[in-house]
Amino acid sequence: MSTLKLDYVVQEVLDTVGLMQLNSENIPELSDTQIELIAEDFIFNWTEVGDYEADFSRTLLEYLRDEFKINKVKYQFNG
Repeated sequence: MSTLKLDYVVQEVLDTVGLMQLNSENIPELSDTQIELIAEDFIFNWTEVGDYEADFSRTLLEYLRDEFKINKVKYQFNG
């Protein structure tokens, strides 16, 4: 996978967030704009690292966990 499309990554973010919620992880409420920004940032980081052999789903999951932890002030959490 050499070029990631924004629509694809947005859907993957939504799917991953859904799985995280099923696993009772504390996930913030995300607007469409926030989801798109997260996807754009992920694409940038994925492209910069350039490790296309990496497990995409696992990398995205870890990215989201880090994003919600490190940038906690940017998000509205329910619990």
